[in-house]
Amino acid sequence: MKTMINFFLATVLLTSLFTIQNAKAMEKKKVEKTTVLTVSLTSSLATLTQDIGNLPNELAAKAEELGLEITGAQIWQYVGSDGQPGTKFRLDICMPVKAAKGDPGKFKFEELPVYNCVSEMHKGAWSNLGNTYGKIMGEMTRKGMIPTGTSREIYLNCDFENPENCLTEVQVELAGGN
Repeated sequence: MKTMINFFLATVLLTSLFTIQNAKAMEKKKVEKTTVLTVSLTSSLATLTQDIGNLPNELAAKAEELGLEITGAQIWQYVGSDGQPGTKFRLDICMPVKAAKGDPGKFKFEELPVYNCVSEMHKGAWSNLGNTYGKIMGEMTRKGMIPTGTSREIYLNCDFENPENCLTEVQVELAGGN
């Protein structure tokens, strides 16, 4: 369990993108399947910022170029990180769209499956996301919930000039329908 907590804390700290202050209490929820335009890469917490480069912006530009109807905020899905800076994991950067159409080029269309998770809103700078992950993991432990090792961050409001205005939904997937 300590490894999972470290994974979630390190994921956020090394992205250096947000500060966390909770806008809403943690809730258990089911996220329906979602069609996305996506790109996947292998990264580590130590190299995440360099590895992503301009991919989030390129993904948004491709969706616009294809005339896709965007149905939600960008989703970053972390799969297989253990919290150690050098451990390689898969990062999926996803743009929810109404339907797959056109040639996605270096990107691909995919359907994210139903996702049972706990969710917590993080208000503020991304550099403080570790606080939100810590709160989620502590609450999950108290309630006997088991994480799968997959988490998502949904970037509802990104304000690079005033990071205190950022709003991010953090979701941690539950194992076995907890």
